[in-house]
Amino acid sequence: MAIKFGITDKGFISPTYEEWLDSIKDDLKSRFGDDIALSSNSNFGIIAEMFAWRLTEIAQQLELVYYSGFFSTASDTALDRLGANIGVARKIATKSHVQIVIQTDGEYLIQAGEEFETDDGIIFELTDDVITSKDKDGNWVGTGNLESEETGKMNNVLANTVTIVSNPDDTILDVTNPEPATDGEDDETDEDYRKRLVMENAAKEGPTRNGIRSALLNLPGVRDADAVDNDQDKVDEYGNPPYTVHVYVLGGNDHDIAHSLNDHVAAGTTLTGSKAINISDESGVVKTIKFDSATEKPIFVQVKVKTNISWNSDDNVADIKADIAEKINSLEMGQTVYLTKLYSNVYDKSGVEEATIQIGIAKDGLGNSDINTKRFEVPVCDADHVEVVVDG
Repeated sequence: MAIKFGITDKGFISPTYEEWLDSIKDDLKSRFGDDIALSSNSNFGIIAEMFAWRLTEIAQQLELVYYSGFFSTASDTALDRLGANIGVARKIATKSHVQIVIQTDGEYLIQAGEEFETDDGIIFELTDDVITSKDKDGNWVGTGNLESEETGKMNNVLANTVTIVSNPDDTILDVTNPEPATDGEDDETDEDYRKRLVMENAAKEGPTRNGIRSALLNLPGVRDADAVDNDQDKVDEYGNPPYTVHVYVLGGNDHDIAHSLNDHVAAGTTLTGSKAINISDESGVVKTIKFDSATEKPIFVQVKVKTNISWNSDDNVADIKADIAEKINSLEMGQTVYLTKLYSNVYDKSGVEEATIQIGIAKDGLGNSDINTKRFEVPVCDADHVEVVVDG
């Protein structure tokens, strides 16, 4: 019988192994007679199965090639090549940066390259020399910039956690980071990269709202961006002056963001925000670009599960933590964390009979209500902030 295969008016058709085998057996019968032996241990049967298997493999590979030509279905290097066609590269993993305050016993030089770390072993390196001097309280204090040894989000440590001198020095009395570390990013996933490519295809970088968002999201380290437009002749609910645009950006370098806004915001637009970055345009004119950093809203989760004999104690707890954190982190700026939507990430694990989930913005403040975020807030969840309590 004739078998449909390849590109058709309904898309790409890839026959199954059984369909190939039936088609080959029919061909053999038409050429050698209906009474030939086609069992698995006959010569004709072995040949038919061998060809059917090879044709199945070839068809599957051709199907992958076909779907690698579309943003919605391409993956890995195929998606990278599609992105290169429109000039949008995948974001690579970056190191984290943070400022550190060092207190010493008298005036002291701490040389670039000195290493500091957190209690759990995340190492940072001093990027420039620091010389301590007396502050108003009479302490010898200096401030320096650190860069993480490794790349990835895990290096975006909380404030006051970089407190250890890797090579102990009696002259250094105390070190800490008053602010959280930022800029650390993992390699962009296919899913996140695909979203950017789709957005870029729908809204090119430019002066429109989506065009500005596309431009900002293409910057290294930027994870989300949005803007609040106040087109009224009075101050809006967020405190923005009349006829202004307030841009909020999560992550990224302030000067890169300022240059991007200068390049893409329409002429005559008045930007507002607490950050005011001075940049020089192509003609050398210094301009002040205003915007704000979006804020992360940490989400804490507790999952209580009643399990049966099918429960996998080695993997299921870690999988629940990772899946819930991933679902929350996939939300965009201003989106609500719906409690009920987290249950699917628990009940899809084998061995779960009953489950209850509580969420909150503090570990000691969990409840059964959804968590709303403001337009310039982004819900974030670390897998360590997901507690799984098992009742076996």
